[in-house]
This record gives sequence, C-alpha cells and structure tokens, in this order.
Amino acid sequence: MITALSVNIPKKKKGLSGWADKLRRDRIEVEDKNARGVTLRHITYTSYSGELRLEKINFAVGVQRGRLLCSDRLIFPRQSGYRRFTSSAFSSRLCTNFALSVLNNCKNAAMLRVAIYDPAAYCADFLLSVLAHCSDVAVVTSCFEPYLCVAERALSETGAAAMVTKNRGELKSRDLIIAPQPIAEELDISADSLLLTVGHSPKNTACKAYHGYRFKMPNGFGALKPAELSEEYFCSALYTIGSQYALGSVVPQSAYGSAGEDTAKSLANLLDNRG
Repeated sequence: MITALSVNIPKKKKGLSGWADKLRRDRIEVEDKNARGVTLRHITYTSYSGELRLEKINFAVGVQRGRLLCSDRLIFPRQSGYRRFTSSAFSSRLCTNFALSVLNNCKNAAMLRVAIYDPAAYCADFLLSVLAHCSDVAVVTSCFEPYLCVAERALSETGAAAMVTKNRGELKSRDLIIAPQPIAEELDISADSLLLTVGHSPKNTACKAYHGYRFKMPNGFGALKPAELSEEYFCSALYTIGSQYALGSVVPQSAYGSAGEDTAKSLANLLDNRG
C-alpha cells in the first residue's frame, strides 16, 4: 500500500466566524483507491487551527509514516517518526532513458564525447547502452569495480572501450554529460556542454543543464495521484514502493532545467550541429 497525506488549512476568517473556526475540530478523511494493482490510501487533514497534530492521523497512517507521500512544503518534527518519501530511482531511469533517446536521434552520435558522472556507480549497466552509440566515453566515478566489470564485458563482447576514472576534470571537455543521481558538488563543466541529471541543476554551472522530465503517466494512475503531487514524484513512489517496475521503461517527451525545456530531438540537433 502507498499512503499519501494532503493538508488543507482553510483561509482564516475575521470576526465571529474566525473564532468559530478555532473551536472546530480538525477533520480527517481517509479514502482508499485502487488502480492497476496499486492501492493508495489518501489521507486529507483539514486543520482549522493551522496546526498539524500528528497523533490524530497515527491510526490511519500506521507503518507507512516513514515513507509518506506529501508536498515538500510539509515539514515533520525530527523525533516524530514521520518522513516524507523520497527516492531518485525512478528519476534516474527517466534521465538515462531520455539520454538514450537523445543519442538515438543523433546522426553523429559516434563522434560525440560523452561522460557518465556516477560517483556511487548507481547505474553501471547503463554504460553498455551508451557504448552502443558512442566510441568516446568516459566514466567519472569513485566506485571503480562495477564500472570496470561492465567495461571489460563491453570490450570482450563488442570491442567497445571506455575510460573509467575518478578525475572530474574529464567532464570539462565533454559534449554530453549524463549524471543519473543528484549532483551534490560544484563541477567544472564547459559552457558548451549539455548536462542531463536529476533533482536539481548544479550550482555555478554555465552549461545547458536539465534535471526534470515530462512524460505521459500510464492510464489509470492519474486517478490515484493527489493533485498537489507532481507526476514524477508520484510515479517514483509507484516504482519504488508499489513495485510498478514497468514504469522504468518510460521515455520522457522532454527535459527541463536551467536551460529551459527541450525535446530529445531538439537536443540531438544541437549536438549534431556543433562544430
């Protein structure tokens, strides 16, 4: 089961109506919905006092309190046991799927200088897919073994070679950089580079950076999603908690970030037209 919490704080009224609202009991509504093998428990908390009293929803939330879907504006007390669900697993798949879509649309993909920035080796197998398109690929990682194993496999099976290094300086001269996990540090990247990542665009980076993805949510799931949650965040829960692994094959229609919003085809054209 996936559990989502929506908090509704009515606009404060003036005069006697305002005093009456302060005396009203908070309202809690619980609705269970089902679609495509997924059950969502949607808890709507209406607070007339403006406070969120967690003890009032304990019975409805139950064991799901440590991975509760809710707005990122909702902050829980540290010792409460309540945690907002977060996971980058689905977003990472969107990032890598979109990157492959860009490469599929490139006429000169074999000529591109591509880097995969993945310090924790989260997406080592992704290297095989990139090597199917490009001959100049560098992996920048702090966790060598997974990528070295994949690189050796690619070399023995297809003859394709990749550089595996911890030197972040390799990122500076690359046409396309794919970072399937949120970037926590500042990177020295050329302004001419194209960066695809997740979570946020890195600070002080002059390159064209994209960190979010537009996609069409499969039919049926839209009826489950609370209105205040983004499709990417909600599908992340479906993928991670709801075991809807078929979502991992979704190819985004476009990517957005500090550089605006573009389709895979428009970014492929940009890469093809570089001198």
